[in-house]
Amino acid sequence: MIDDEELERRTYRLLSEATHIYQGIPPAAALLRSTLDRLAGPLRLAVAGPPRSGRSTMVNALIGEELAPVELPGDPPASVTYRDGTQPRAWWQDERGTPYEIPMIRAAHGLRLTPDARHAGRPDGARRAVIEWPSRTLRRTELIDTQLPLPQVFQTADAVLYLTPHLDEADLLTLQAARGIRGPSVFPVHTMIVLSRADATGGGRTDALLTAKQAARRRRREPRVGALCQDVVAVSPLIAAAARTLRDDEFRAIATMAALPRDSSEPHLLSTDRFTAADALRSVAAQQRAELLQRLGLGGIRLAITLTRTGCGSAAVLGERLQEHSGLKDLQAAIAELFTARRAALRARSTLTVLDRLLRTQPVPSAAHLRDELELLLADAHEFHELRLLAALRAGRVNLPREHAVDAKRLLGGAGTSLGERLGMSPEATTDDTWAEAHAAAERWRQHAHGRALPPAQRRAAEVVLRSCDMILAGLDSMAAPAGA
Repeated sequence: MIDDEELERRTYRLLSEATHIYQGIPPAAALLRSTLDRLAGPLRLAVAGPPRSGRSTMVNALIGEELAPVELPGDPPASVTYRDGTQPRAWWQDERGTPYEIPMIRAAHGLRLTPDARHAGRPDGARRAVIEWPSRTLRRTELIDTQLPLPQVFQTADAVLYLTPHLDEADLLTLQAARGIRGPSVFPVHTMIVLSRADATGGGRTDALLTAKQAARRRRREPRVGALCQDVVAVSPLIAAAARTLRDDEFRAIATMAALPRDSSEPHLLSTDRFTAADALRSVAAQQRAELLQRLGLGGIRLAITLTRTGCGSAAVLGERLQEHSGLKDLQAAIAELFTARRAALRARSTLTVLDRLLRTQPVPSAAHLRDELELLLADAHEFHELRLLAALRAGRVNLPREHAVDAKRLLGGAGTSLGERLGMSPEATTDDTWAEAHAAAERWRQHAHGRALPPAQRRAAEVVLRSCDMILAGLDSMAAPAGA
């Protein structure tokens, strides 16, 4: 059983050795070198899904700026990567050589790239752009807005948000087909499903967002869904993106409509035609109403008016409340707990998947031992089992008594993966206190795992938590133990 640091170290060693072995096969060596670079970089989080599922709007919501979509004369890029940079810059990547910078301007909605002669002669199959943008969100996580087929997305990203308006049989089959059947690819710890039309649930009723969140909770408990992802979250990317970039003039227009008597304003909120009619809500100009409709949707406008009537007195306060209702806060919390906090394990998993596929599709005699070492590494990587149990506890697929569940989530790393965070210790805790709490936690979960007080499914979960306790003790054992410990 190994921790994140040991997992990264052993993964790096395996890839380095494979790069040396495959150096006589240039395509394989290039693939392994780029994979090594990914292991040292930030988490690569792809936003994927069918057309019109809200990918670009979701990227804007997560970054907090209107950067997507990226426009380009002719066909749009098949994939756009957004990463942190000291200043806004755009790069074009093709399959023939090194990336080159391409002019970029800010358009009315998103960014526009201006091609040059090199771009005009690019291969049709290479349509990838990289946007560098100063952003706190992008410092530890790169976002990839991609329309590539899901199997390709899984090969290039460490984690994936799969957006779909309605989770149906076609989506489940797509996810199932993209999932591997052996090796590190069988661990679905890198995928989260996002129901991306939460504001349109049930025809856009006033309780649409609440209904969508209830539907997400039901779907995440389904065994078939749980076998394909970590979590299911309902979000309205449209409302979330508008909430993070809400302007003062937009708030004033919403406040003006909220101040109108209900009996005179609500009939105009029943349909888009009524809302945009020339004689509707004359206290707000028709052009401004049309822009609000594009930004928030009719359901978002209804919600914004309701929230303003109930006490949101500024654009900042309204934006914060809209983020909560849109589901964005829930999504950010899930990303932080299941992806960002475990970026080392997820990066290792994605790079090991590349190595596993290469060893199976292009076997060479001198690399035969690497397959055995890879399987041994996966057997030792307890982090993947922690992630699966954390997701099962969040989704309700595994139920522990309430007091046990809180303790389990913390020990599994749900509140942070450091030893102190797992044990719930304050920064001022002494070494003796930390050792005492670690031994108490191990004994507590040993009784849960080996006793008869819990049913079999809960005892199996307790065994995973016990292994986490053992990992904590092993980490403490590498430090100086107190006298008598």
